[in-house]
Amino acid sequence: MKTIALAFAAILLLCSNATAAIKIDGRQAQNMDDVMSLGVIYINHNFATEQEAEVAINDDADQHRAKYYHSILLREPDSNGNMRVSADIYR
Repeated sequence: MKTIALAFAAILLLCSNATAAIKIDGRQAQNMDDVMSLGVIYINHNFATEQEAEVAINDDADQHRAKYYHSILLREPDSNGNMRVSADIYR
C-alpha cells in the first residue's frame, strides 16, 4: 500500500512540473507562429538577482496558463540595480 501511495505522489509531482511554462529565447519567440500570443506581463518589484526575476516571471506565466514565455529583463540606470521585468507569453 505504501508503494502505491509513493508511486502516486511521484506521478503527481511529475505532472505538476510538466505544466510549468517553458522559457524561450528571442529567436524562438519570433518563430512562434503556431501558438497564440496571450500578451505581455509586467512585474514591478525590486529583484536582487536575475534568477529571482526569472522565478517571478515563470510563476506569473504559470498563473496565466502560458506554455511558453520570453522574458525581458532591463536594469534601470542609476537605481541601485533595480530591474524592470516583462515577458511575452504564449499558449
